[in-house]
Amino acid sequence: MKILLLGFGNVGRAFCELFAERRSWIRSRFGVEGEIVGIATRTRGCLYDSEGLPLEEVLSYEASAGRLAKGPGKSSFGSAGDLLENADYDLLVECTTTNITHPKTAMEFMKTAMKHKAAVVTSNKGPLFLSYHELEKHAREQEVPFLFEAAVLSGTPLFSFARYCLQGARIISCEGIVNGTCNYILDLMAQGSSFDEALLDARRKGYAEPEPLFDVEGTDSAVKACIIAQVIFGSYPLTLEEVHVEGIRDVSGAMIQKALRSGGNVRLVARIEISGKKPVISVKPEVLPGAHPLSKVTGASNGVLFVTDTLGEVFVAGGGAGPRQTAYSLFRDVVEASVCEECPMGYGF
Repeated sequence: MKILLLGFGNVGRAFCELFAERRSWIRSRFGVEGEIVGIATRTRGCLYDSEGLPLEEVLSYEASAGRLAKGPGKSSFGSAGDLLENADYDLLVECTTTNITHPKTAMEFMKTAMKHKAAVVTSNKGPLFLSYHELEKHAREQEVPFLFEAAVLSGTPLFSFARYCLQGARIISCEGIVNGTCNYILDLMAQGSSFDEALLDARRKGYAEPEPLFDVEGTDSAVKACIIAQVIFGSYPLTLEEVHVEGIRDVSGAMIQKALRSGGNVRLVARIEISGKKPVISVKPEVLPGAHPLSKVTGASNGVLFVTDTLGEVFVAGGGAGPRQTAYSLFRDVVEASVCEECPMGYGF
């Protein structure tokens, strides 16, 4: 299994670290030899070695030099596009920066890999938000796995949970905490911090981006909810204008204290329902009673509550923010794409 990695930010580095740690486990558990043979970035160069890159050396070199160009490897490729078209690889891990308005470049990366009969694993929300069905159709036509667990709940299994654990059940609706950064901020506010203090703490811990409006204004949650609607409910792509979105910037201390006095918590909840054939999606802060499963999701965690026709409510929660958590979902998808004989060409619930 020869892997190309596009993107070498926090998530890309964490994926390399995790892959280096667990490569021997893949070999012993499944008998699969795996190597990362190429890494490409937009501005910091590319590395390639058909026999596998020395990951520890690559990580050390990039940390000291701030670039990949001229690092360990035998690269003769000048760009990600050149690498995708001409390198020898079986699987693409695409974790370039998310762009929800113009994701064409990332989409073309994925389509090029599929055209070369390579599996695609991604953490990139932009192409899924705008064009999930197009990418899934392309994967089916090329008969290659297309997996994207890392794009929505970071390290927490959502799509694989629904696909494998809810087979035969009809999912009627779901609601969830899909942004761990906001959940972390609301928890700190419940402990007495102001919004600004909590946001600063989230930045220091690496949960919040330097420009955090995408998270705190609810946009990230809305994008993820739209992806869930397309993948699980078969919805057409929605624009953000079609989603009711409220962030957490206007959550007051009084609202939080009122929730605490009643034994509950304030949570930023994304709700997804289907009315007729039309998806109805909302994202807004809500006061949840203490008995509600989402009320118990604490810190930088995620959680989703499925409502099904056969099992009633089914709840899954776990780590929701951080490069290593996201990298783990990428790693899990890589393992599935490499060893599972019935790996989905898209999801097709």
